[in-house]
Amino acid sequence: MGEVFLYNLGCHTVEKEVKLNQLGLLMLDGLDNKKVVDVVGIGIKYFPTSRRRLKQEEYDEFSLESEEQYEYGYNVLRGVEVKVSRGDFKNGFICTSCNYNYVLTPMKMISPSTLPRGVGLIEYNRYKFSCEPNDDQVKASRPFSIHGLRVIKKAAYRNIPQFHIDHAIAEIAKKSSETRIESALSNLSDKITDLKLVYKRQS
Repeated sequence: MGEVFLYNLGCHTVEKEVKLNQLGLLMLDGLDNKKVVDVVGIGIKYFPTSRRRLKQEEYDEFSLESEEQYEYGYNVLRGVEVKVSRGDFKNGFICTSCNYNYVLTPMKMISPSTLPRGVGLIEYNRYKFSCEPNDDQVKASRPFSIHGLRVIKKAAYRNIPQFHIDHAIAEIAKKSSETRIESALSNLSDKITDLKLVYKRQS
């Protein structure tokens, strides 16, 4: 459920059970006591050049004329923690390690006011939930048509260090590369035994 929600928010990469870096981050609340997020998505967010604190150092042989016309695209992290009971909620979850942090719960399980500052709330109605892929015209912006999932409280943007975002991207890449490595090895084994590729000595 969290995965389709994040894809619909424009995330280009989504992965479950990702360990996030918390180095240097101040905990917002006693609930902020975990390091692994249930679902994390990476997407591009564009900022105007007036957001000077986001600008990087100058790069060799690269400059823009009239740069105020442009926006900067940055990878941002969106994390969703799934909580199925009040006890599960009280055990804690990640509140600060993503640019946008959400909690997904069944309907009316918790009040938005019980969440730490800036954390969003998504409610799930199991009686009304359905999810179908959208047609090609809509798919580019929203891949899925989702019913029974509602944002009760929007998550606030948090500016986190770039190395936190890089760390999450690396963790996701490591998880997916394990599958790709196995696939590459399997493909190589198939080619070695392919009779068409076996070297035949000329008699």
